[in-house]
Amino acid sequence: MIVKAFVSVYLGDNILIIPNISDETGLRRSQYQDKIYSYTMSNTEFGKEILSKLEYSENSKCKNSKKHFWTITGIKSYSTFGKKYKLIHIFEYDDKIEIEVWYFNGKFYESSKIPEETVELLLPINPGVLGETVRNLALNSKDIDFENNFKNGGFETADESKVSYKLLPDEYIDIEDGHTDAYQIYINEDYENNYIGFMIDTAYESFSSEDINKTWTRWHGDLKSFKYKETDSKEYYVEISGKNKKIEKHSYLYKDGEEVLELTFEIDLVNTPLDLQEKIKKDFKKFVKSVKVVNK
Repeated sequence: MIVKAFVSVYLGDNILIIPNISDETGLRRSQYQDKIYSYTMSNTEFGKEILSKLEYSENSKCKNSKKHFWTITGIKSYSTFGKKYKLIHIFEYDDKIEIEVWYFNGKFYESSKIPEETVELLLPINPGVLGETVRNLALNSKDIDFENNFKNGGFETADESKVSYKLLPDEYIDIEDGHTDAYQIYINEDYENNYIGFMIDTAYESFSSEDINKTWTRWHGDLKSFKYKETDSKEYYVEISGKNKKIEKHSYLYKDGEEVLELTFEIDLVNTPLDLQEKIKKDFKKFVKSVKVVNK
C-alpha cells in the first residue's frame, strides 16, 4: 500500500507538526516549519493542523528545505532534541490514516515494537478524533516523563564490563568515539575544545604516576601541576589531575577486568570563559559519582 502523505508530530515542551515531502529521488524529507504549537490547543484544532500538513505533504512540489525543522526550538543539536521530544508518525493512505509511536534510541528514532502504539483510523476522519488519538498515544507512551527520559547512558567495554552513568546536561553533544581510541566523548556545544569522555588507555606505558606524568607531558608540554592519588573507592582506584598554561585535565582510572578504563575531562583554559570552566568541573564531578563499572 502506497503512502500518499506523511506528517511527523514531535511533542516536548511544545508541539511541532512537520510535513514530509518527496524529493527528486523519491525519498521523504522533513520540511522546516517556523511555527510551534501549545498543548493548550483543542483536539479539534490539533487534528485540523495535522490534516493541513498532510495535505501539504501530498500536494507540495517544493524543494527540500535547507533548515533543520527542530532549530525553531532553540536546541542546537539533534541528539539533544531527540532526548527532549517524543515522535508520533502519521501516514495517510487512500482509505485510512496510520499513527505510530517512535522512540529516540540515543542516535535516531525507531518505531515502537508495542502493538498498541500503532493505531489505524478510516478516512474520512473527524479532526477532533484525529487530534485526540494522537494526543492520547503521546500521553500513554512509555516515555512521557520528559524531564527524566533518557537520563541514563551506558555501554559495554572490550573486556565485557558493563558501564552505566547519568547523562550529562543538554549542552554536551555526544560525538560517540570522536574517531579516537575512546568509548564515548561529549563535547561542549559552544566551546568544542572542552570534552568529557571514557577513554581506552592504550597510550600509557603503565598506569604508574611516573608514566602517566610522562605521557601527559608528551601530549601537552611541561605541566605546571600534576597530582596522582590512589583511592580505596569501590568504583575507581586512581585520581589524576594536571594543568599547564593552555589546558586542565582530570582523570579517574577504573578497573575494567584485566584492563583499565579512564574517565577524563579536558578544559581549554585559553578560550573558555571562567564561569564555564567551573561549570564543566562541577558537571564532571557529578558525572563521576554516577558512573558504575561492573566487571564480568
